[in-house]
Amino acid sequence: MNLMHDAPLISPENKDSGAEIFAGLPKVTLFAPLPTDASTPDELRAATHAVVQALADDHVVYAELRLSPGAFPFDAAEALAAAQEGLDVPGIDARLIAEGDASEAAVGVALTELSAAEKLRADFIPWERDVDSYEEAVAAVQAGATRLVHATDLVDDFSADLDGVRPGKASAWVRDRHIALTFAPLEEMPIEELADHPLPLLQQLGFTCTVAGEKLSDVFLALSETFGYGLEEFFDLTIKAIENSFASEEDRQRLIEQEILPAYEELADPEFAEDASETEEAEEETESSD
Repeated sequence: MNLMHDAPLISPENKDSGAEIFAGLPKVTLFAPLPTDASTPDELRAATHAVVQALADDHVVYAELRLSPGAFPFDAAEALAAAQEGLDVPGIDARLIAEGDASEAAVGVALTELSAAEKLRADFIPWERDVDSYEEAVAAVQAGATRLVHATDLVDDFSADLDGVRPGKASAWVRDRHIALTFAPLEEMPIEELADHPLPLLQQLGFTCTVAGEKLSDVFLALSETFGYGLEEFFDLTIKAIENSFASEEDRQRLIEQEILPAYEELADPEFAEDASETEEAEEETESSD
């Protein structure tokens, strides 16, 4: 079960935040593809390091990077080892997701063939799947997917009546069991069509959504300009992402408590921060008296 984290009450002076504040927010991405054109392990190591450094420069504190071990003209084990070495960048906790291949070097798998799902479940290996249609999303969920990537067509299962929009049987299953949906809005549709992206609707209906992109600051800004998203929405997306990462619960809570919450608390209304501090002190006194 995911723990609930209430967003700090944002100070009115930070309500109309823009690019500068968005750029400085701690971010989490569960989908960051790595290049597949490296000719040697050294090139892959350097390319991985460059991607992770760019994420760190964008204040991403946790990232899961997608690696295709079989895409290179050298051994898959060498590819995994080289990419793992390239993750070592200060200020960011970066992990590998191995596409179609289970490995101790990876924190999870991006499954390409559903026939392998049973073995992954038996080995307690979490996995996600890219889906290009509603039918693919259903098949992945039935096979036990932990996360779905690019599942924009999940809305094909929705119906509408005078009372509003309702999820269908399959999509309600996804929502009710908090199966995470990872979207890359700026890659899934042209910026001029972003207003048609289903992300806001899915969030309003209670789906567990996260966002990704080559530069998350640009994604945040686009969502702000298109849908009016602000710091509360970005806090929710960030918390949902880290809570549904393939990291351990200890690592998730550490990042929330040491990286994400403090940054948002700095933007909080001073009166709220003071009240929260007084409440925390009172709770500590109660605990000590017990």
